[in-house]
Amino acid sequence: MHLQDPTIPMWVIKHKGETYYVDHMDVKPGVGFSTKETPDNPHTKGSLKIKGKLKIYRNNEEVLAEVE
Repeated sequence: MHLQDPTIPMWVIKHKGETYYVDHMDVKPGVGFSTKETPDNPHTKGSLKIKGKLKIYRNNEEVLAEVE
């Protein structure tokens, strides 16, 4: 959606049934991840599964995510 409307943050995080649109995401060193290809999904062609603790917060007007 960011490409159609630049006011929507670029990154989408799905966590426990909730969707978050974030402007920036930091992943701490040592956090593992795996990839998942979904070529038949009309919404996305792939995703990253990050294995760590997720924190979503606001800083002024931005929504930020951190994984540790």
